[in-house]
Amino acid sequence: MLFNSIEFLFLFLPVTLVIYYTARRFGGHQAALALLTLASLVFYGWWNASYLALLLSSIIVNHGFGMAIRHRGSQPWLAIGIVFNLALIGVYKYADFFVANTNAVSGLDLPLAHLALPLAISFFTFQQISYLVDVARNHASPGSLVKHALFVSFFPQLIAGPIIRHREIADQFDDAKRKDKLSDNLGIGFTIFALGLAKKVLLADNLEPFASSGFDIAAHGGEVGALAAWTSALCYAFQIFFDFSGYSDMALGLARMFGFHIPANFNAPYRATSVVDFWRRWHITLSRFLRDYLYIPLGGNRKGETRRWVNLFIVMLLGGLWHGAAWTFVVWGGLHGLGLAWCHWIDSKFPGGLFPKPLKFLAPLLTFAFVTFAWVFFRADSFAAASTMLAGMAGLNGLGENVGDEPFIAIIVSLAIIWGLPDTISAVSRYLDPRTLAGQENNLQKGWRWSASTTSAILIASLFFIAIINSWTVAEFIYYRF
Repeated sequence: MLFNSIEFLFLFLPVTLVIYYTARRFGGHQAALALLTLASLVFYGWWNASYLALLLSSIIVNHGFGMAIRHRGSQPWLAIGIVFNLALIGVYKYADFFVANTNAVSGLDLPLAHLALPLAISFFTFQQISYLVDVARNHASPGSLVKHALFVSFFPQLIAGPIIRHREIADQFDDAKRKDKLSDNLGIGFTIFALGLAKKVLLADNLEPFASSGFDIAAHGGEVGALAAWTSALCYAFQIFFDFSGYSDMALGLARMFGFHIPANFNAPYRATSVVDFWRRWHITLSRFLRDYLYIPLGGNRKGETRRWVNLFIVMLLGGLWHGAAWTFVVWGGLHGLGLAWCHWIDSKFPGGLFPKPLKFLAPLLTFAFVTFAWVFFRADSFAAASTMLAGMAGLNGLGENVGDEPFIAIIVSLAIIWGLPDTISAVSRYLDPRTLAGQENNLQKGWRWSASTTSAILIASLFFIAIINSWTVAEFIYYRF
């Protein structure tokens, strides 16, 4: 069930809100949590009920591991739990990838399983692993099975994040005396949701044809000129940002409608001044997961600069593979690993920065150019297609055919929004809980701020209405496939 679908907007969401708040008023806090858990499971099963058993099995087994770790010690239960979760994602997401590569190297003809990718398996698996590690570190307590089930399945963040840590939401589940101001929850939540919906429906979905045009030509072996290559690459960079940050805003807003505060996942990443800064602003909760549960255990920066660079590269290779079972994703991650290592080396050699003050504006431009270049591998169907796109961007195929005015207009509008307006969490920052800002307070942009007023309500309602009009043809979110 997509957030931008009519059945979600006008059936599932309003019904669930009514049931939840009615239960809180007349049945109590625990009954409301149980009903919200049930609604979240219905939300997940709407796509394919058969995979609901997989989600429930993951919840029950990991809750059991959490209880064992807490009461019997972390060894060997933590290791078994991590292996279980990695095996789960390995079978469903990477089995065919490993078999195909084994066949290519060995000359064997092992059959492919062709298992369908269960929705959200990448996200809820990482969330389960973080839960087990935090229990072992005494940063989290297992709690009840119902609360663990809601922690994993809470529908606003279930499909594509943010990746929430147990301790960030558990205290909110435990707070039976929490007093919600319903008007604040619904008003602020709806505002954030409407901004995210507009990003997805009005911007990302309209950028998609321009983004796909050059990549589709490359995928079919055609030659791509510079105009088509650059417009496609730039439009894809904007499309994936508006699509994924739009989803994350909608998740943030939906959680707030129910009175819960979850961490923000985006903060103006295309304004980043380095690749390091980019990963502090893009998919913030994934960056945090990779840092705390992979980079630091590998040694982080505690064993010298060379080891630090190696660790960064390994982490980003695995981060790329997490996105998809293809070598193009691994290369994309490797490029960002090299970019992170380069930035840390520059910081060690030039403490004041590589550019003098008059040229500081070049830092975000070069960072954005690097990120756009790397997106080519992320979007391309194969290395051949990526090579064709990069050859076109390098001008090796000439300017190519005229692509028309519309892609350039789309690029100009996107740039104006991204660099001219504050991102969502900055725009609504005065109404956000510190648990949502999650360390981003110092990175908030200056400029327009949303404030609760009649005029603001009319503008948000109008934006929502315009987005709804354009939602009759529902497009899937890009990160649903991961």
